[in-house]
Amino acid sequence: MDSTRPIPQDFMADNTEKIAALFPSCLTEIQDGSGLIKRAINFERLRQLLEPTLKTSEPETYGFTWPGKKAAQAEAERPIDKLLHPCPEASLNWETTDNIFIEGDNLDALKLLRENYLNKIKMIYIDPPYNTGHDFIYNDNYRSRSKKWPDSSAAAPNDAYLIQKKTAKPGRFHAGWCSMIYPRLLLAKDLLTEDGVIFISIDDVENANLRQICHEIFGEDNFLAQFVWQTKRAARGVPPRTMVTSSCEYILAYARNLSQVRFSGLPRDEADFANPDNDPRGLWRSESLRATGRQNNFFSIRDPQSGREFYGNWAFSQKSIAEMIASQLIIFPSNPQGTPRQKKFINSYKNTTKAITTNLGWHSTERATSELIELFGGRKVFDFSKPLSLIAFLVQQATTPGDIVLDFFAGSATTAHAVMQVNTEDGGQRRFIMVQQPEPCDEASDGFKAGFSNIAEIGRERIRRAGQQLCEHDTAAYLLPGFAADCGFRAYKVIDR
Repeated sequence: MDSTRPIPQDFMADNTEKIAALFPSCLTEIQDGSGLIKRAINFERLRQLLEPTLKTSEPETYGFTWPGKKAAQAEAERPIDKLLHPCPEASLNWETTDNIFIEGDNLDALKLLRENYLNKIKMIYIDPPYNTGHDFIYNDNYRSRSKKWPDSSAAAPNDAYLIQKKTAKPGRFHAGWCSMIYPRLLLAKDLLTEDGVIFISIDDVENANLRQICHEIFGEDNFLAQFVWQTKRAARGVPPRTMVTSSCEYILAYARNLSQVRFSGLPRDEADFANPDNDPRGLWRSESLRATGRQNNFFSIRDPQSGREFYGNWAFSQKSIAEMIASQLIIFPSNPQGTPRQKKFINSYKNTTKAITTNLGWHSTERATSELIELFGGRKVFDFSKPLSLIAFLVQQATTPGDIVLDFFAGSATTAHAVMQVNTEDGGQRRFIMVQQPEPCDEASDGFKAGFSNIAEIGRERIRRAGQQLCEHDTAAYLLPGFAADCGFRAYKVIDR
């Protein structure tokens, strides 16, 4: 046998998968000399698993990295020789609008926006590709390609954003996705105001990686929340092999400076209160008396009617509890094993609003699809748009009437639609900036058959139609003196100088 004959790549890949099946923690990704990302075995880790007593000279450090990370970092600061070309013919109300729609690669657009919008964007929402391995209109499958990167030192992260074909081998690559999102988030941070917030939609596939990247860019101390929202209420279709199907997605939220962030909150709902005993002081509800922090208020509370005593760690001092009992603000249980609770009247709250929870509830993706179909006269021009109600809620919570909202994965422009809708509800003058790459519409798609050659065209048309629809409906804002909805946009294209 000729020992100099190169080992076939398929044979090597098969062996890699066999080792990975036995030792999954040894599987990693590497970038070869031609710039391709491929699955590989971490032999240092494999040796440690096979021989636990093996000592290594490498110091242990904490960090998150992937092949191509240094190039991704450099990409954010790499200068470009491009500009924003105005397109009045593709715009709506060019002379009067303050909104912007940019067609082009969002990495280039972010670099150009940084020149004029540094620290001026209050809210960013993006819905990037999820790296699920399915063929979406967006590139959603960051596998290594057979085609070499033209310049692995500079073009790799940007090139990873291009449409890629599925490979015959199974397995999803994460390095390309990380290199795609990393420089864009670096640039996005520079655009946020001191009290600004970024929301990023994601699912289970890249959630962990995205969180690590955001911790690094925005700082772990500026992690605001991981919101969860329900995409469907029941399992439908052919059940998966595991008989477990996902029914939710996530929105990671990070602040530029968490100490400066305050959401609008929700108004207190009278439906949460009642008055079953006809108390003349009005509507009330019961709340816990138990300590929730590190209080050390262990003592007994005595029911003056039954004489029963209830021992526990309470949220209030003995003096305060005695005053509450005298004011009939303590509800004692009829069951000796029960727990006393406080009687809280609706007008006793210092804040007129209450905090939102990280569970945003159900926002129907089916309704999002049907609303978009209705807007486009019965044509399904875009798949997988986010629910308008979901994005409008984020705009309501994170912005005030004069703020700027950016979405640089605009898709069908749901975010622009949401900004305009919230403005018509509260009389605000929020502005939006949408950025969308002109991804070609598949010739078999309804969008292409409806006359749209790319997604950017669909986004601009949605803004036109949504603006017209909003202006035709009577809303509270239209009753305000001097209110005029800005439902237009100035269109630009990213071009070479």
